Amino acid sequence: MNEITISGNVTADPVLRYGRDSDTTAFLAFTVAVNRTYWDRARNARIEQPAVFHSVVAFRGLAENAAATLRKGMAVTVTGQFTDDSYVPDGSDRVIRRHRLEAQDIAVSLRWATATVTRTGRTSGSTRSTEAPETDAHEETSDPTENAV
Repeated sequence: MNEITISGNVTADPVLRYGRDSDTTAFLAFTVAVNRTYWDRARNARIEQPAVFHSVVAFRGLAENAAATLRKGMAVTVTGQFTDDSYVPDGSDRVIRRHRLEAQDIAVSLRWATATVTRTGRTSGSTRSTEAPETDAHEETSDPTENAV
């Protein structure tokens, strides 16, 4: 299997788009910067290496949910598969080789942030909420041990 997981920061606010003509598939393209550091025992110091930038694309409901959630600078973990995104420019015989990560799952890091999760429906592309009604935090609940014999 060609599955990979990366963790990094979103480099810009993602923009949600839809397919052309009769194709209404939602897609979201964004970039994740992965910082690379390691500890060098000989120098007794952390060594910073240049960041690696990964192109990520998400489709359908995942794209819509990610677009509603992700913002520039957010720490995310993306799991998916690398796909070939190579092309030949017009008027050239040279192939431009590149890849992108096609996301199967996107998670926001809660290390330096908090989140409120709203469950969405599973209908095609719908963001209809199926969240259970909230209960009042001050509401009294019955204790099952009160009526114990």
